[in-house]
Amino acid sequence: VYLLGTDLESRSGMATMDLQEMLAADLSDNVNIVLETGGTAKWKNDQISSNTNQRYLIDSDGLKLLEADLGKKSMVDPANLTNFINYSKEKFPADRYMLIFWDHGGGSVTGYGYDEHFKGDTMTLAEIGTALAGADCKFDIVGFDACLMATLETAFVVEPYADYLIASEELEPGIGWYYTGWLN
Repeated sequence: VYLLGTDLESRSGMATMDLQEMLAADLSDNVNIVLETGGTAKWKNDQISSNTNQRYLIDSDGLKLLEADLGKKSMVDPANLTNFINYSKEKFPADRYMLIFWDHGGGSVTGYGYDEHFKGDTMTLAEIGTALAGADCKFDIVGFDACLMATLETAFVVEPYADYLIASEELEPGIGWYYTGWLN
């Protein structure tokens, strides 16, 4: 889960709520959820730092810190996404992979996300394609827990790298997907 907190977290704690939903799921021992966090001025929990990007693991034992200080890096930089994907695949090899983009979405017009620390930038669809091309991973599913990302253009960008795309063509609530239900 590429968890770009932005104002959804700093204002309302919506990323923290989704983390709690992930932690509430009854995960089997063979499921690992790897997260990269960043891009928000203030996390509404006492574990995640807003001063640096971090990586976490959620498994059947709960939340574990994997990388405490990656530096303050733009979460809308394609190279950062590529690095996260490659790290996750190397450290947690699996038979099946899923990538979830968590944040705001603007579809074909503005792409995905914005980082409160690096204002005025988003990850365009072309940059998402660059990030996925740079990662050596074929996904079963690429999902956007973000508004407006279910466009034909998004599907064309993701198609070489994933069997399925899950996204909304409409605005979705800030809290986004209900993680406990589908992770169970």
